[in-house]
Amino acid sequence: MMNISKFENLPNELIIECLEYLYIFDTLHSLNGLNDRLDKLIRTVPLNLNFILVNKKRLEHFCQHTLLYPEIREQIYSLHLSNENRCDQIETFLAHISLNTLNNLHTLILTHIEKENLIQLKSMLSLSINLCYFKLISSQIDEDELIAVLPLSKLEKLSILSLRSFLLYIQQPTKIKYLTLFNCSLEQIICKLFPYVPFLKYLNISYVSKYNRSIKDIDIINKYKCINLQTLIIGEFKYNFEDFVILVQHIPNLKNLTISTNYNKTMINALNWEHLIESSLLYLNIFKFKFSFKKIYNNETYFEQMMFFQRKFWIEQHHWYTQLISNQYSICIYTIPYLSNTFKLESDTVIHYNTIFTMSNLFDYITHLTLTVQSINEKYQFYFPNIISLTLINSNDVLNNFSEHIDFIQYLKMIINLSNLKHLDISKYKKIILSGNLLAIMKETPMLNSLKINSIDLMLLYNNEELCEYLIMMIKKLNIHKYNLCSLKTFEELMIFHTVFQHITSLQCNINSSEQFSFILERFPSLSTLCIYMSSSCYNFYAYNYLEQLSSEWRIKYRTKQAYKNVNEISIWIN
Repeated sequence: MMNISKFENLPNELIIECLEYLYIFDTLHSLNGLNDRLDKLIRTVPLNLNFILVNKKRLEHFCQHTLLYPEIREQIYSLHLSNENRCDQIETFLAHISLNTLNNLHTLILTHIEKENLIQLKSMLSLSINLCYFKLISSQIDEDELIAVLPLSKLEKLSILSLRSFLLYIQQPTKIKYLTLFNCSLEQIICKLFPYVPFLKYLNISYVSKYNRSIKDIDIINKYKCINLQTLIIGEFKYNFEDFVILVQHIPNLKNLTISTNYNKTMINALNWEHLIESSLLYLNIFKFKFSFKKIYNNETYFEQMMFFQRKFWIEQHHWYTQLISNQYSICIYTIPYLSNTFKLESDTVIHYNTIFTMSNLFDYITHLTLTVQSINEKYQFYFPNIISLTLINSNDVLNNFSEHIDFIQYLKMIINLSNLKHLDISKYKKIILSGNLLAIMKETPMLNSLKINSIDLMLLYNNEELCEYLIMMIKKLNIHKYNLCSLKTFEELMIFHTVFQHITSLQCNINSSEQFSFILERFPSLSTLCIYMSSSCYNFYAYNYLEQLSSEWRIKYRTKQAYKNVNEISIWIN
């Protein structure tokens, strides 16, 4: 109460500023109803709601709170709902709050939609007239049904899987300025998309693929030019350089270009790029690329070609710095920093240093790293400052030559800043992860809360009492699922597992008995999401009736589907 009194002494403007940085669900739960002044201030804060990490109890509390205070609906400006690992979250929310009653809703993001959600969503989206940004991340449904009812003529930002759905229902030019797609063809962009997006400023496409057709087969003379497009991002371009030249003729005012290709030698000619930029991309000032190609016998020729990216045009005129990296199979040239957020560091990965830069910011963008333990040694060339997910792999069956953990952790810290690490995957370590090594990692990773590990390896670590204390204290999300392998074979294993992980909030595992199923549901009180892989026979004879009973008594939501032969995946969202 003393802290609240001090908080109340702040002027209104500062309290509102603080409220915008607090976790909104905690704010509503903790401060609402304390006094009239705080109630009024809470009602002035724009609500940008992301339920992707919210448990069922918190979601239902918010919905019930909104029903008690209908004015909260007017505060909701953006909303992200997801069924991923939280089956029926979308249905639960929509059962309480209709989208078309959110008069100020400008942004809607939907992830992992189920077929059962379509009827509700279609009726609501057709009436959401103030929606400006719609993002759909869901391969489980045919997105055509939702695109058909969207107010496409009013949207300014759109993110969907396929351009085909958009082209199918668009009738006239739109106001869209920002468009993100998973895949499309170059022909669709030039001949069909550009005429309908005259105000397009930003275009982001994960894959531009030719679908076995050549752009030269299509008459593109006098097609529409997208003169407002300033930013183009292509995750993987599956055409040749001459095809990209054709695209450039339709985007003359481009300022920012990001592009990647795999194993395409036509894209690595620096002189061709210089000519294209000087003749057709006169306003380009930001250029990021990553071009890779397979190693062949005359690799020296390609290394010589790469040196053309060090000419004055690149270094002095534009300050576009590049770097080469290679392994046993491929060579890659990329602009600095490396533009992808994922990277695999193997024992034979080598940087071919450029003498004009330091490596301090080389891998700033990388957040997900896969690392072979054979590459961890005192001769390091790499440093990754922002890793949040680390996968450790042993590339052979021989125990590495590290001492118990001293050299291992010291060398690992030379490569990675461990302070940001949240997820660790050691499921492919081939039974040789030493308990001391894992303990050393956990001591250096204060943010770590998620672990993926083979259940057999996990059993080998239980003898280290200090490690178990860290596991109890830190790990909230655990994945011990492995194809066709029971995670917990005996009751004794289950009891030890319960002792160490009874406080986890999320679990993925394989089980082979209904008794294990009920034990997990009843003895892990903090579980919010549970994904179980269970043989079809076990599921059919017991689990279905058990789940139905729990569904009615505990209001548990669950979803089942066939994961692989004779095995069902049961996803459960627990209140």
